[in-house]
Amino acid sequence: MERLYLDLRDRAMRYEFRPGTRINEQALGREFGVSRAPLREALNRLVAEGLLDFVMNKGFFRKNISVDEVFDLYQVRIALERRAIFLALQRASDAEIEAVRQYWAEVMSRAAEMSSDDFLLADEEFHRRMVALARNKELSAFMEVVTRRIHIARHIDIQQSAWNAKAFDAHFEILQLMQDRKKDAALECITEHIDMSMKRAVEITKEMVAKFFLVNSSVPETSLPTHQGASG
Repeated sequence: MERLYLDLRDRAMRYEFRPGTRINEQALGREFGVSRAPLREALNRLVAEGLLDFVMNKGFFRKNISVDEVFDLYQVRIALERRAIFLALQRASDAEIEAVRQYWAEVMSRAAEMSSDDFLLADEEFHRRMVALARNKELSAFMEVVTRRIHIARHIDIQQSAWNAKAFDAHFEILQLMQDRKKDAALECITEHIDMSMKRAVEITKEMVAKFFLVNSSVPETSLPTHQGASG
Protein backbone atom coordinates (compact mmCIF):
# COMPACT_ATOMS: atom_id res chain seq x y z
CA MET A 1 0.00 0.00 0.00
CA GLU A 2 3.03 2.27 -0.24
CA ARG A 3 1.80 3.54 -3.60
CA LEU A 4 -1.49 4.57 -2.01
CA TYR A 5 0.32 6.52 0.69
CA LEU A 6 2.61 8.26 -1.82
CA ASP A 7 -0.30 9.26 -4.03
CA LEU A 8 -2.30 10.67 -1.11
CA ARG A 9 0.78 12.45 0.20
CA ASP A 10 1.32 14.10 -3.17
CA ARG A 11 -2.28 15.28 -3.28
CA ALA A 12 -2.02 16.68 0.23
CA MET A 13 1.27 18.43 -0.50
CA ARG A 14 -0.21 20.12 -3.57
CA TYR A 15 -3.48 21.03 -1.83
CA GLU A 16 -5.60 18.93 -4.15
CA PHE A 17 -7.42 18.33 -0.87
CA ARG A 18 -8.75 21.80 -0.13
CA PRO A 19 -7.47 23.20 3.19
CA GLY A 20 -9.83 22.63 6.10
CA THR A 21 -12.11 20.25 4.21
CA ARG A 22 -12.99 16.70 5.20
CA ILE A 23 -11.37 13.83 3.30
CA ASN A 24 -14.00 11.68 1.59
CA GLU A 25 -12.80 8.21 2.59
CA GLN A 26 -15.54 6.36 0.72
CA ALA A 27 -14.75 8.16 -2.53
CA LEU A 28 -11.03 7.50 -2.14
CA GLY A 29 -11.67 3.85 -1.34
CA ARG A 30 -13.67 3.46 -4.54
CA GLU A 31 -11.09 5.36 -6.59
CA PHE A 32 -8.15 3.26 -5.39
CA GLY A 33 -10.09 0.04 -4.98
CA VAL A 34 -8.99 -0.45 -1.38
CA SER A 35 -10.74 -1.23 1.87
CA ARG A 36 -11.01 1.10 4.83
CA ALA A 37 -8.08 -0.39 6.77
CA PRO A 38 -5.21 0.34 4.33
CA LEU A 39 -6.72 3.70 3.44
CA ARG A 40 -6.84 4.73 7.10
CA GLU A 41 -3.30 3.51 7.61
CA ALA A 42 -2.12 5.82 4.82
CA LEU A 43 -4.18 8.75 6.12
CA ASN A 44 -2.86 8.26 9.64
CA ARG A 45 0.69 8.45 8.31
CA LEU A 46 -0.18 11.83 6.82
CA VAL A 47 -1.58 12.95 10.17
CA ALA A 48 1.72 12.01 11.81
CA GLU A 49 3.58 14.05 9.19
CA GLY A 50 1.47 17.14 9.85
CA LEU A 51 -0.33 17.20 6.50
CA LEU A 52 -3.75 16.07 7.77
CA ASP A 53 -5.75 16.44 10.99
CA PHE A 54 -7.96 13.76 12.54
CA VAL A 55 -11.06 14.75 14.50
CA MET A 56 -12.72 12.03 16.58
CA ASN A 57 -16.14 11.02 15.20
CA LYS A 58 -15.67 13.35 12.22
CA GLY A 59 -12.77 11.95 10.24
CA PHE A 60 -9.71 13.25 8.43
CA PHE A 61 -9.27 16.82 7.25
CA ARG A 62 -6.66 18.58 5.12
CA LYS A 63 -4.78 20.61 7.67
CA ASN A 64 -5.07 24.37 7.49
CA ILE A 65 -1.77 26.12 6.97
CA SER A 66 -0.96 29.51 8.44
CA VAL A 67 1.73 32.06 7.77
CA ASP A 68 2.99 31.48 11.30
CA GLU A 69 3.36 27.76 10.65
CA VAL A 70 5.37 28.25 7.47
CA PHE A 71 7.55 30.81 9.23
CA ASP A 72 8.15 28.37 12.10
CA LEU A 73 8.87 25.47 9.74
CA TYR A 74 11.54 27.50 7.95
CA GLN A 75 13.10 28.35 11.30
CA VAL A 76 13.24 24.61 12.01
CA ARG A 77 14.73 24.01 8.58
CA ILE A 78 17.47 26.56 9.23
CA ALA A 79 18.31 24.86 12.52
CA LEU A 80 18.37 21.39 10.92
CA GLU A 81 20.53 22.36 7.96
CA ARG A 82 22.95 24.33 10.11
CA ARG A 83 23.38 21.31 12.38
CA ALA A 84 23.76 19.07 9.35
CA ILE A 85 26.60 21.19 8.01
CA PHE A 86 28.24 21.30 11.45
CA LEU A 87 28.22 17.49 11.62
CA ALA A 88 29.15 17.03 7.96
CA LEU A 89 32.31 19.04 8.47
CA GLN A 90 33.32 16.47 11.09
CA ARG A 91 32.15 13.34 9.31
CA ALA A 92 32.08 13.80 5.52
CA SER A 93 35.09 13.37 3.28
CA ASP A 94 36.05 15.79 0.54
CA ALA A 95 35.00 13.16 -2.00
CA GLU A 96 31.52 12.88 -0.47
CA ILE A 97 31.05 16.65 -0.53
CA GLU A 98 32.33 16.73 -4.10
CA ALA A 99 29.75 14.11 -5.10
CA VAL A 100 26.98 16.48 -3.98
CA ARG A 101 28.61 19.31 -5.92
CA GLN A 102 28.74 17.16 -9.04
CA TYR A 103 25.07 16.29 -8.62
CA TRP A 104 24.12 19.98 -8.54
CA ALA A 105 26.41 20.82 -11.45
CA GLU A 106 24.61 18.17 -13.51
CA VAL A 107 21.23 19.63 -12.52
CA MET A 108 22.28 23.14 -13.50
CA SER A 109 23.57 21.89 -16.85
CA ARG A 110 19.99 20.81 -17.64
CA ALA A 111 18.18 23.68 -15.90
CA ALA A 112 17.02 25.43 -19.07
CA GLU A 113 15.22 22.28 -20.21
CA MET A 114 13.64 21.33 -16.88
CA SER A 115 10.05 21.95 -15.83
CA SER A 116 9.38 23.84 -12.60
CA ASP A 117 8.19 20.60 -11.00
CA ASP A 118 11.39 18.77 -11.90
CA PHE A 119 13.57 21.65 -10.81
CA LEU A 120 11.91 21.83 -7.41
CA LEU A 121 12.39 18.09 -6.91
CA ALA A 122 16.05 18.44 -7.91
CA ASP A 123 16.51 21.31 -5.48
CA GLU A 124 14.91 19.30 -2.67
CA GLU A 125 17.19 16.40 -3.55
CA PHE A 126 20.24 18.68 -3.30
CA HIS A 127 19.32 19.65 0.24
CA ARG A 128 18.52 16.02 1.07
CA ARG A 129 21.98 14.93 -0.09
CA MET A 130 23.68 17.76 1.73
CA VAL A 131 21.92 16.91 4.98
CA ALA A 132 22.80 13.23 4.48
CA LEU A 133 26.47 14.19 4.73
CA ALA A 134 25.87 14.57 8.47
CA ARG A 135 25.29 10.80 8.72
CA ASN A 136 22.43 11.32 11.16
CA LYS A 137 19.34 9.39 10.11
CA GLU A 138 17.04 11.12 12.60
CA LEU A 139 18.10 14.55 11.42
CA SER A 140 17.46 13.51 7.82
CA ALA A 141 14.03 12.13 8.77
CA PHE A 142 12.96 15.39 10.42
CA MET A 143 14.26 17.32 7.43
CA GLU A 144 12.12 15.17 5.14
CA VAL A 145 8.96 16.03 7.07
CA VAL A 146 9.72 19.76 6.98
CA THR A 147 10.44 19.57 3.24
CA ARG A 148 7.03 18.01 2.57
CA ARG A 149 5.17 20.57 4.65
CA ILE A 150 6.71 23.57 2.87
CA HIS A 151 6.58 21.95 -0.57
CA ILE A 152 3.51 23.81 -1.84
CA ALA A 153 4.86 27.28 -1.03
CA ARG A 154 8.12 26.47 -2.79
CA HIS A 155 6.25 24.96 -5.73
CA ILE A 156 4.22 28.15 -6.20
CA ASP A 157 7.39 30.23 -5.82
CA ILE A 158 9.12 28.43 -8.67
CA GLN A 159 6.03 28.67 -10.87
CA GLN A 160 5.61 32.41 -10.27
CA SER A 161 9.23 33.54 -10.26
CA ALA A 162 12.04 33.77 -12.76
CA TRP A 163 14.93 31.50 -11.82
CA ASN A 164 17.09 33.26 -9.28
CA ALA A 165 20.67 32.51 -10.27
CA LYS A 166 22.02 33.96 -7.02
CA ALA A 167 19.92 31.54 -4.98
CA PHE A 168 21.10 28.47 -6.87
CA ASP A 169 24.72 29.63 -7.07
CA ALA A 170 24.62 29.63 -3.27
CA HIS A 171 24.55 25.83 -3.43
CA PHE A 172 28.01 25.82 -4.98
CA GLU A 173 29.21 28.44 -2.50
CA ILE A 174 28.02 26.40 0.49
CA LEU A 175 29.73 23.24 -0.78
CA GLN A 176 32.96 25.08 -1.51
CA LEU A 177 33.01 26.48 2.02
CA MET A 178 32.40 22.96 3.33
CA GLN A 179 35.25 21.56 1.24
CA ASP A 180 37.48 24.34 2.56
CA ARG A 181 36.33 23.42 6.09
CA LYS A 182 35.25 27.01 6.77
CA LYS A 183 32.60 26.24 9.37
CA ASP A 184 31.47 29.73 10.35
CA ALA A 185 31.23 30.95 6.77
CA ALA A 186 29.34 27.80 5.68
CA LEU A 187 26.84 28.19 8.52
CA GLU A 188 26.30 31.85 7.69
CA CYS A 189 25.84 31.05 4.01
CA ILE A 190 23.20 28.36 4.57
CA THR A 191 21.34 30.63 7.00
CA GLU A 192 21.19 33.49 4.49
CA HIS A 193 20.25 31.09 1.70
CA ILE A 194 17.26 29.57 3.52
CA ASP A 195 16.24 32.90 5.06
CA MET A 196 15.82 34.35 1.56
CA SER A 197 13.62 31.41 0.61
CA MET A 198 11.67 31.75 3.86
CA LYS A 199 10.74 35.37 3.19
CA ARG A 200 9.29 34.50 -0.20
CA ALA A 201 7.47 31.46 1.24
CA VAL A 202 5.86 33.61 3.93
CA GLU A 203 4.63 36.03 1.29
CA ILE A 204 3.23 33.22 -0.85
CA THR A 205 1.45 31.72 2.16
CA LYS A 206 -0.20 35.06 2.88
CA GLU A 207 -1.54 34.95 -0.67
CA MET A 208 -2.76 31.40 -0.06
CA VAL A 209 -4.49 32.52 3.13
CA ALA A 210 -6.47 35.03 1.11
CA LYS A 211 -7.20 32.50 -1.64
CA PHE A 212 -8.23 29.55 0.52
CA PHE A 213 -9.52 31.45 3.57
CA LEU A 214 -6.96 29.73 5.76
CA VAL A 215 -5.79 30.56 9.23
CA ASN A 216 -4.41 34.11 9.39
CA SER A 217 -1.06 35.26 10.69
CA SER A 218 0.41 36.97 13.71
CA VAL A 219 3.84 37.35 12.08
CA PRO A 220 4.62 41.10 12.27
CA GLU A 221 4.58 43.01 9.00
CA THR A 222 8.25 43.88 9.51
CA SER A 223 9.04 40.18 9.07
CA LEU A 224 7.42 40.04 5.65
CA PRO A 225 9.38 40.44 2.43
CA THR A 226 9.03 42.45 -0.71
CA HIS A 227 8.32 40.53 -3.95
CA GLN A 228 11.48 38.66 -4.80
CA GLY A 229 11.83 35.26 -6.41
CA ALA A 230 13.99 32.84 -4.50
CA SER A 231 14.36 29.19 -3.92
CA GLY A 232 16.46 27.26 -1.49
